Amino acid sequence: MKNLFQAIKKAAEENKACYLAALIESEGSSPRSSGAYMLVDAGGLIYGTIGGGAMEYAAVKQAQQHLQSQQAASFEQVYDLSPAAGMACGGSCRVQFCYLAAGESTLQLADAVLRAASGGRPWWLLLPLGRGSLRVAGALPLKGRRGKFTLDGVDYYAEQYGYDGLVYVFGVGHVARELVPLLGRLGFGCVVLDDRAEFADPAVFPMAEKVEQVSFDALAQACAVQAQDYAVVMTRGHVYDAQCERYLLNTPACYIGIMGSRNKARMAREALLAEGYTEAQLARIVTPIGLAIGSETPAEIAVSIAAQLIQVRAAKDK
Repeated sequence: MKNLFQAIKKAAEENKACYLAALIESEGSSPRSSGAYMLVDAGGLIYGTIGGGAMEYAAVKQAQQHLQSQQAASFEQVYDLSPAAGMACGGSCRVQFCYLAAGESTLQLADAVLRAASGGRPWWLLLPLGRGSLRVAGALPLKGRRGKFTLDGVDYYAEQYGYDGLVYVFGVGHVARELVPLLGRLGFGCVVLDDRAEFADPAVFPMAEKVEQVSFDALAQACAVQAQDYAVVMTRGHVYDAQCERYLLNTPACYIGIMGSRNKARMAREALLAEGYTEAQLARIVTPIGLAIGSETPAEIAVSIAAQLIQVRAAKDK
């Protein structure tokens, strides 16, 4: 969401009017579920996707036509995805097109969203169903993470953000350099930690929430992992892995993954068992980390880890 609204802010600064198109409802085998977004200006797609294919192409063209004809208003469109309409997916989807004027009002909206996204607390994005303006809200009395809501007499599609936790990455090596930017593009906020100053370099991880040099044997003073947070341990040795595990096993982290060979994992495990940690406690640890997709290179391993974190995140919403 940060990247989307940074793109919106850039368009406003360049004095470009846009449409934010949001997939708010789908039935059948539509290519994306609700909550997908794309940004379109007069020249075409700028950012994001609502599913690709013929449906997205038609939505982009429709947004362009409205912009080129200067029909400056939000609107809603239902797309038929059935074979009768020349679509193989089947079903249908509803897309809300929110008009974003060039200039100050859109800049203020983008800044409000970016502040909310950086605030560390849950927040809601409200898209008007039909005519109206986008809004940001701190709290809404809605069950779940998305739904319809009426505010000040206007009906909105509301979706919550910022409820998920951070990914704490312990140890900066080749895999971390592939993983952190990938997670950023997938909507995960990352905190990158290493005990070596030359590796804990913010310039290498511009998409991270924080990059910091820490001591792995004093993590309780350096970070505060919460129940909604994920931990990915990929230090340079089993001694440092075990130091991270000692801290993490005393946190309520929803996911603790350890990267490394089975021998490295065994050595860290044996050290912890010798210290009195129980099998039940150690059962929280996922090792080897990532989904088993036959990954070998740092980039492939990063994909397998990211896929596992997506799996864990998706399970939270069920």
